Amino acid sequence: MAKQASDEKVVPLGIVLITIGVIVTATAASILLLQPSSAQTAIVKTPPLPVTVVVTPIPNATETAVDSSTEITLPEGFVSLDDAPSGSLSNQPRRIVIPSIEVDAPVVDVGMTALQNNGQTVYQWQVPQGYEAGWHNTSAPLGQVGNTVLNGHHNIFGEVFGSLVDLEVGAEIIVYDAESPHDYTVAEVQILPERDQPLEVRQENAHWIQPTSDERLTLVTCWPHSDNSHRLIVVAYPTNTSTN
Repeated sequence: MAKQASDEKVVPLGIVLITIGVIVTATAASILLLQPSSAQTAIVKTPPLPVTVVVTPIPNATETAVDSSTEITLPEGFVSLDDAPSGSLSNQPRRIVIPSIEVDAPVVDVGMTALQNNGQTVYQWQVPQGYEAGWHNTSAPLGQVGNTVLNGHHNIFGEVFGSLVDLEVGAEIIVYDAESPHDYTVAEVQILPERDQPLEVRQENAHWIQPTSDERLTLVTCWPHSDNSHRLIVVAYPTNTSTN
């Protein structure tokens, strides 16, 4: 009887050990499958940015002034754009031409830099310090669904977007990638109050540079020339579509 009782205990214990082994193996496999590769975490196209915070205007612009770019609070775990590849997409913007205001400038990709604002880490878009436009490198490349966002100075460093306020609805914009031009037609020109505005207003302003479900081009600068109290937004759509 003692031997029979012993055998009855051994069999369930073996089953338990096998079951534990299966659970551990399945858990490890799930972690390996769900963990993103280094290529995925470094990819330039990132998830939509959820909360937009402050724009810091420049009262009196000079050649040494820091640009008044949109600051965005990012979720924890966001991959730093300093670690993302730079200039690696064949369909990223390389040149912008706006015939009606005589703009013909190179486009370089720009990321965000970390800043401290009231004890909180925020990220501010960089702006090229020269006669160049900056492509927000989390925005859509050319020819793809999404919002392709370009920024530029309007009163310092060459004033690449100094005459952007003169653009009219229907004006042509051509943006080149490494292989071909992409034609756009201006649909909206918005001048939005920014300085000293409530957070809700500034969040709504920053909505213009967020990802979209349609294909569009958005140009961003400050206004007016003697002050940076407003945000100037130009939205254009591909000329060969029925969006306009």
